Amino acid sequence: MENFITGYPGHEHEMRSALLSVLGQEKYDYFFDRFLDYFFTREDANFLASLGLNCVRVPINHRHFMDDAKDFEIKESGFRLVDRVVEACAAEGIYTILDMHTFPGGQNQGWHSDSGLARALFWENKDLQDRGTKMWVEIAKRYAGNPWVSPVVSSSEFHTDSSHKIAGYNPMNEPADPEHTRLQVWYKDVEQAIRKVDPDHILFLDGNSYSMDFSAFEEVLPNCVYSIHDYSNMGFPAGQPYEGTDEQIDILKRQYERKVAFMREKKVPVSILLT
Repeated sequence: MENFITGYPGHEHEMRSALLSVLGQEKYDYFFDRFLDYFFTREDANFLASLGLNCVRVPINHRHFMDDAKDFEIKESGFRLVDRVVEACAAEGIYTILDMHTFPGGQNQGWHSDSGLARALFWENKDLQDRGTKMWVEIAKRYAGNPWVSPVVSSSEFHTDSSHKIAGYNPMNEPADPEHTRLQVWYKDVEQAIRKVDPDHILFLDGNSYSMDFSAFEEVLPNCVYSIHDYSNMGFPAGQPYEGTDEQIDILKRQYERKVAFMREKKVPVSILLT
């Protein structure tokens, strides 16, 4: 629930807390059950397929899988939510990439990490990092050994395991480690932990500084694609209008080449999120 979508300021868990205090538990549960039912449906997947798209990155709040205030225990309800989206996409012949969009303590300083802070405590606390790794191990166990195996099918024919349609895992959305070193350590740890239970699925690894900086990256991990988020201020309210001039195109090209220098040097694939 990113605030630029909902129109309300604040982080998701704060919005949820405010609604709970007003609605009470029963109406709160009913509201969010319906909200998540309608958040993404088979009709949405059908529309995306009609545009020719064949892959969807599914953003997930870690709180669907674990409670920050409790000892680590994976929640089955998180899998039910993810499976609904994966199954809807799979029925339309669309791959999915599971993207963990938030982490305990916050993996970046932005509101979309749902930490309630403007500080990325995840990088300062080994216990939080270990919880993030444990969560991914449980998710990888669930979807291990299930590559894409069947063509597009009608809803009446679709009875296969939803994990058959998962292209890979995006372990962390837009990390921002101020020291530029701890992210690579965690990536190596989580990659090795995932590979013990799921050696096959591709990992999509975001760069540091909101997936725009690979300057401190040195090691290429196996079966991984490196992801950039190619943000440009042109066209945004705070930026200059985009008019497609030669000068603007040159600026965009130079920004892109800076972001993918690591991948160019190491000759590895690049995944791009355009904004």
